Amino acid sequence: MHAPHWVIATTFAVGLPAAVFAQDATNTAAQTTPATTQTTTTQTTTTNDTTSTHLINATQSRWLASGFVGSNFGASTDSASVDFGAQVGYLWNGVIGAEVLGDFAPKFKINNALFSDNPNVNAYMGNIIGAVPIGDEGQFQPYISGGLGAVQLRSDVFNVAGLASSGTVSANQTKFGGDIGGGIMGFAGNVGIRADVRYYRAFTTSNLSTTANTAADVFAQNLLSGLDFWRANVGLAVRW
Repeated sequence: MHAPHWVIATTFAVGLPAAVFAQDATNTAAQTTPATTQTTTTQTTTTNDTTSTHLINATQSRWLASGFVGSNFGASTDSASVDFGAQVGYLWNGVIGAEVLGDFAPKFKINNALFSDNPNVNAYMGNIIGAVPIGDEGQFQPYISGGLGAVQLRSDVFNVAGLASSGTVSANQTKFGGDIGGGIMGFAGNVGIRADVRYYRAFTTSNLSTTANTAADVFAQNLLSGLDFWRANVGLAVRW
């Protein structure tokens, strides 16, 4: 065999296995890369699923109830007085919902010579409530709420102003009214506290009680018309 032919043959013999080996290495790398990509994709999907589940748990829909005590003050009141009440509501996904509440003030401070004692001023409201869940499971929920309902005034009234010997007659009048306010709820598990400040106003029209038939009822109706006040309350709250 001539030398040139021998050199070519030798080069071909050595180069062919190297080329095959290089091709195999390239194929192996190509096959390994998709597997790695698939693994990364699977891990990303798992992470996203975990995050979504966490957010759903933190904003689940719940019933809420609370009992509270506090004070009336400001606006039409002459001084602060004690009030108490209760609330029941429902929050959809922890964000928006509805509630009903009743507030009761047995010694509402209005100075008037016709009253034999401080009147009862009670409020019954149906509200829309909006909240912002904060923290795991929404432990803290700042909120605002407002709505419509009724404001009631009940009292014994002297027949003659300031004269106890003239005798008394009962007055009981109710008008449409509204309220608006805000506060915060905080929970450890399903038990916590609720605190808020709320403004109430009785409307000047639309009586809810029977027509005033006595002088005492006319007096109470006129006094209740436009009556407004603030209430600040704090109490125990539960959710389920």
